[in-house]
Amino acid sequence: MIGPKNLLPDSSPLGDEMPASARPPGRPASPPSRRWGRVGLLAVFLCSFPVAAQAKPADAKKGLALAKSGDCVAAVPLLERAEADGHRPATAAALARCHVSLGEVFLGWEIFDALAREKPTREWTADDRAAKASASKQAEELDRRLPRLTLRIKPQDAVVDVLVAGRPVEDLSEPVRAPPDEKIEIRVSGEGFEEFRQSIVLTEGQKKTISVELQREAGDSGGDGTPKPEGPSKKPTSPAPTGPKYWMGARFRGLLVPTFVMNIVADGGTTTYWPGGGLTFGARVGDVDLVTSVSVTSYALSTTPFKPHDTPDTEWELVESDLVGLAASLDVLYVIPLDPKEEGAIKIGAGFGLGWAFAGDLYRWQSYPKDGKEGDPATYQKCAGPNNPAGTFRYCNQLDKDAERYGSADKTWSDGGARPVVYPWLALPLIDFAYRPIDDLGLDLEVGLTLNGFLTGVGARYGF
Repeated sequence: MIGPKNLLPDSSPLGDEMPASARPPGRPASPPSRRWGRVGLLAVFLCSFPVAAQAKPADAKKGLALAKSGDCVAAVPLLERAEADGHRPATAAALARCHVSLGEVFLGWEIFDALAREKPTREWTADDRAAKASASKQAEELDRRLPRLTLRIKPQDAVVDVLVAGRPVEDLSEPVRAPPDEKIEIRVSGEGFEEFRQSIVLTEGQKKTISVELQREAGDSGGDGTPKPEGPSKKPTSPAPTGPKYWMGARFRGLLVPTFVMNIVADGGTTTYWPGGGLTFGARVGDVDLVTSVSVTSYALSTTPFKPHDTPDTEWELVESDLVGLAASLDVLYVIPLDPKEEGAIKIGAGFGLGWAFAGDLYRWQSYPKDGKEGDPATYQKCAGPNNPAGTFRYCNQLDKDAERYGSADKTWSDGGARPVVYPWLALPLIDFAYRPIDDLGLDLEVGLTLNGFLTGVGARYGF
């Protein structure tokens, strides 16, 4: 089994220290939290020597107390600082447990594995000895959760350097431990070969084998010593998308508004569907599709009862709408290809924009219970005017706020009414299932969640 240093950064306490000048080119800098963690691990690695520097008691004591209470977010910086100032096994064990609770299983395993191999010193306390005694079992339990990666490199006689998650791999005959549930990069390079790169995410306990077929650089000689002709010889690991960069199209979009969505703002309502359609223009920028559109939507609503929350039965109104809205929007969608040529893809993102209710109106009537039977607003009738029909004055009144609610077009938002003029458009999340039957034709099936309700849509687009 590969030892821990096979998959640790050059600054890892379990591997040989690598000077900055020897760091592989293009190696990204580690995040601050990771660097602090490695400083703490360095102290663990030096545990076979007498502790020369003592940790700041305040940091260690407070960090241990926070870890014991379960507040690992606050405890980790204190424990890391204490380990950097002076290693103690009890502090390191608490730090490892916190890393595991925060999802950093690999980092927790590193610390427990180092503690398990540590030699006791006379300066240790009873807590330090207890941490050492349990470290081996903790390391074994975490080790079973770590994924294993096996690399099969061709040609087999190639002399290569391998990095997994930025850590050098020395023995390719054994599976390599890897951090779970995070994106890691595999890099294989050797003299005379094109560098191989691939990013993957492994789950806990997963075992995966990856075949790496190295391609010789242009002009490099083959195994028989015969120079290869000049020219491009690199074979891409996966074909690039062949589709157009720009697209024009049309789409239908409808909004399904269930009753419970309307009940967020008022009592009553009914499930309704608002259809619409528009024109689109899209462009690919890296792995993101940017799609602009202009669309028209009908917000028609048949006679529907509404009243404000927590108001008496006399406040029921009947509402109708023949509003039509024009909206300009921008969809930002991250593309996840389902095949190398991107004939199928899932796009996930959001849509933003503004709408303008340029036509139609919203109409409101005060209403009264038919035959005096209260409680079922679906049976209520429109008031013809104040106390009309006679005896309905409690429902059909002429209070200032109700005086114009006998079928007149309602006022706009800015005048205290309910009719919108300019309104926001937001779809989050927005998911597009895209299919390209031929290079220049794309088909889309959309679903999403908007401020109004649930979005459904279909579209077609032409590429150029």
